[in-house]
Amino acid sequence: MINVKKSLLIVASAILITSKAFAGSFGLGVAGHVASVSADGTESTPSDTGTENSVKSATAGNEFMFGSVFAEYTFGESEVFTFGIDYVPGSADVNRKNLSRTNVTSDALEDNQQDGVRTANAEISDHITYYTEFGGMNSLYGKIGFSQVDIETKDTSTSSGTEGFYPDKTLDAWTYGFGYKGEFGTQGYYKVEGYYTNYDSFNATSTTSNTVSADLDVVGAALRLGYKF
Repeated sequence: MINVKKSLLIVASAILITSKAFAGSFGLGVAGHVASVSADGTESTPSDTGTENSVKSATAGNEFMFGSVFAEYTFGESEVFTFGIDYVPGSADVNRKNLSRTNVTSDALEDNQQDGVRTANAEISDHITYYTEFGGMNSLYGKIGFSQVDIETKDTSTSSGTEGFYPDKTLDAWTYGFGYKGEFGTQGYYKVEGYYTNYDSFNATSTTSNTVSADLDVVGAALRLGYKF
């Protein structure tokens, strides 16, 4: 994720620096979001007895409020095209509570006893979006963006045996939105927007060869307040 972020930041910086040759404005601002995250997935567990794999499925979801900061440049006197970067500090759980299951082995003489309670959740953090908007000031606009987010797995177990835990991942996503953009004062502006973010599937293999596949989506709304220079 770091290399991709660096490359995109270099491109963004070059555009913002060279944009002085165009008529337009540079803006900085903050945003407040209300969003709902939903996820569904399956986990496949190889059987110790040589029978078919055990496959379990689950759904998860959470609603939360959060803030972000953004920097953007709007091109042209009519301010129709905008390029920007939005960053969300902090983190949030994918599910409002930990999912859990109780493992009971069928063979008391099994070498790797995994009897116990297994809990799982995931945390999203370092969310960054590079976006473009099409639409003038005091009008509706459309938005499309490329996003990346870090997914940190949060697994625990009371088992005395060897449990498999999943690695952390970085997911790419596409964000689509629409909103209304207006002005206040001499240099201030605001945006009211709704958006949908569709992330790539989370696919991972644990240290004990379990596999998991999950899909993650976010639907949200934001109020943005900016100041243009």
